[in-house]
Amino acid sequence: MYISLYTARQLRKIKDRLLWLGLFMASGGGSASLYNLILIDEIRWLWGIAAIIIVLAGLYLVALGADKVPLKNAFVAISPVTISYRLNFYNKENRLNWNTIAAVQLSDHCVLFDLYGGQQKSLLLSDIESQNVASQVALSLQLAALERNVAVNGVRFNVPKPVADI
Repeated sequence: MYISLYTARQLRKIKDRLLWLGLFMASGGGSASLYNLILIDEIRWLWGIAAIIIVLAGLYLVALGADKVPLKNAFVAISPVTISYRLNFYNKENRLNWNTIAAVQLSDHCVLFDLYGGQQKSLLLSDIESQNVASQVALSLQLAALERNVAVNGVRFNVPKPVADI
């Protein structure tokens, strides 16, 4: 199961805002660098370098908004072997094997994976913008854990495997 945390409309709106913010920063930084490095008699190098940094950040945002630099997708993917998730555009992708998960603890704001060896990994549901999507992610993780006989909130259910018809 693959759950995208942003709809296509939300992604387009985010990219439009990045594009406009980038244009604003690039034009403002460009005019500030032009003023501080060329137009005044005494050159202000520090102000000029700061303005150039703002121009570069604005150009990067324009490239993100115009899809010249790809924006990574925020998602939760649950497969029979692994759980993969990235909750923000700039976070790294986290991947957990079901073989390494001893228990799952679910709350309203967090999913905590207890791993064999005493380690823990968390998936913060509060980082997901839509409450409906966060609930869907929590329910999907709970059902997947139950299918794999992983303890959920301290309770282990023994779900029988389907028997093939003979």
